[in-house]
Amino acid sequence: MSGFDLKQLLPLYDEIGRLKYGGTLNFPQLIKLMEPVRQGQEEFGLKHLEIIKRDQLFPAWWKMPELSPQEIDSLKGLFKNIQPKDTGLVQKLFEIFKNIEIMSCLLRIMCPAHYGIYSAPVENLLSIKAETPLKKYLCYLDDLSELKESYGFDTSAEVDMALWALSAILNEDWLRNNSDYHQIYLDYINEPNAVKRISARHALKNIRRENVSYLDLAECFLETDPEVAGFLAGKELENLIYNLYGKVIPRHKGYRARDFRSRLEELGEKKYLREQQKEEIIGWWETRNKAVHTDWVSALPEEVALFRKEVIRMISGIRGFKEKLSQG
Repeated sequence: MSGFDLKQLLPLYDEIGRLKYGGTLNFPQLIKLMEPVRQGQEEFGLKHLEIIKRDQLFPAWWKMPELSPQEIDSLKGLFKNIQPKDTGLVQKLFEIFKNIEIMSCLLRIMCPAHYGIYSAPVENLLSIKAETPLKKYLCYLDDLSELKESYGFDTSAEVDMALWALSAILNEDWLRNNSDYHQIYLDYINEPNAVKRISARHALKNIRRENVSYLDLAECFLETDPEVAGFLAGKELENLIYNLYGKVIPRHKGYRARDFRSRLEELGEKKYLREQQKEEIIGWWETRNKAVHTDWVSALPEEVALFRKEVIRMISGIRGFKEKLSQG
């Protein structure tokens, strides 16, 4: 695979862990020590929690909660024949440990084939957002499975390690400017890839859920992508004109204008819009056309800044027009 390949980050997990924290958890040893539990030869209990707690790096990230005898006893039998994305198991463990990261660390040790560690760096990298920690983790498991298939990883734990290494490079100046990692950073930033697609999908879904109208959605993009903001505001304007036309020009009245400009002209001719309103709307539509048809990727920063101001005026004007329509 040319260009960015998430799989190339996997060998860097231990290396970056040493650079940042002096090491990483000894996963190979922990997995080996838990093998009797997975094979059903031992019941998971306090002894196994102590093994994890005694790992040199575990205290650097987490504090294992003190579990009651009843809670420890409830862990028995949970780790035999673990299935992918076992919602009941995840729910049970979260109720016991009350910490999504510690719970996910345990699952990653007990079943690296299907589970990874949930942490703030990977949450931010993939733009994961959900109502509860449990739902966030289940979403993350889906992302791990998708990336495992996309990049040909053997296990979800490997994907998790590669994502953590990538997030460190993206977030730390001293890492991304390191000659050993800088090309990875450039490849990731400059090329489309599955990680960015997942992140964008989550981010846009959350933005859309929280911003019902196209106009509200447009404002979310003003600072970073005024051309996207202009297009979305144009969509709001188009809907307003089409809805107004449908309301005041009955369908049974013969000829009906089809496109935006024709409907706008007819609304003006029949005095449903004042001349000044029509001229303002034409100006907003021209801004929309600039957003759609101009190559803003190649535009100078000063040109983008001027266009952003134009879109801000467009959004403000459309919002005022929308309020007047709602008042009848």
